[in-house]
Amino acid sequence: GGARGGAMRFAALDVYPKTLREFRQKTRAGAIVSITCAALIALLTCVETADYFSVSTVDHLYVDTSRGSTLRINLNMSFPALPCSTITLDTLDISGNHAQDTMRYITKTRLDKMGRALPDVTAKSDGRGNPARDVPQRRPLFGEHRDLGPAVLSQDAMLSALLAALSPHLREDKAAIEELRKHVGEGCHLEGHIVVNRVAGNFHIALTHEEHTTLMAVFKDRDGLNVSHEIHSVSFGDPYPGIVNPLDGKSKSLEGGSGFSQYYIKIVPTIYEPLRGPVVNTNQYSYNELFRTTRETDKMPAVYFHYEISPIMAKVSERRRSLTSFLTGLCAIIGGVFTVAGMCDALIHRFTRQ
Repeated sequence: GGARGGAMRFAALDVYPKTLREFRQKTRAGAIVSITCAALIALLTCVETADYFSVSTVDHLYVDTSRGSTLRINLNMSFPALPCSTITLDTLDISGNHAQDTMRYITKTRLDKMGRALPDVTAKSDGRGNPARDVPQRRPLFGEHRDLGPAVLSQDAMLSALLAALSPHLREDKAAIEELRKHVGEGCHLEGHIVVNRVAGNFHIALTHEEHTTLMAVFKDRDGLNVSHEIHSVSFGDPYPGIVNPLDGKSKSLEGGSGFSQYYIKIVPTIYEPLRGPVVNTNQYSYNELFRTTRETDKMPAVYFHYEISPIMAKVSERRRSLTSFLTGLCAIIGGVFTVAGMCDALIHRFTRQ
């Protein structure tokens, strides 16, 4: 008797009382509610499962306290109206330093008028990525002077420029002019990377200074040096999934003149933490653009990329929901749908009996 009474008292804790099968009443409305309930549970379970297996990213910003010695700049762009022999790539940082051997990892490819690559008939290079036959040797007016001091070089350059302006035919290199004229109408594609100091500075694609007289003899004036260009890709550091490089696909087409293009880039150091694999230290950036025609500036046509490094670092981390969160969501779906379905079934049954 005592054991039976204890069992009954324990059974009183049951919050799910059972009814006899003979007293259960099944209706069409209940069947519709049950089928709808099962379909809704299946749908929400699929959505919850997909959300559990999906990977999201979380962004954080904080002050950059890291110290890096170099910055890798990846470049891929084309100049459809300038031969490769007229183009040079150079860098200059805020401290006045130039990167050494900037063309070491840059490949120049000659393009025809349709933008197709032309075969390179020689494997020789002039050290700047130019085919050797595209850059004939110019005889210097004052002989070889690489070992002279900076003051002498400065005076020599000034005197050379003055004589070139007063007597342009004095320094003309007929062979260089004829060689360059053979390539008028060609374009040039540059692709590769350069490594610079991790400080503010610029890298620019300009016209070769030592061939100024030859350039003017072939292209007549600055407007003939068309610096129309297409930026296929510009990035800083290694890529990661989802990174956006806003300069990718940017093009500048000039008709009837030339000018001086400048892109002002703000670099944001970025750490990317994937779910699996090594951490990627790279950079994102934004940019503004300024263009001035040759009538607005006395500079030679060129394309400049000025960059500054932000003191704020971004951290992008991949995240996935935990298993406990997933199971809690499933329980909430099943319990919530059953509860609401039971309430709806009770209301329908009550109104249909009246």
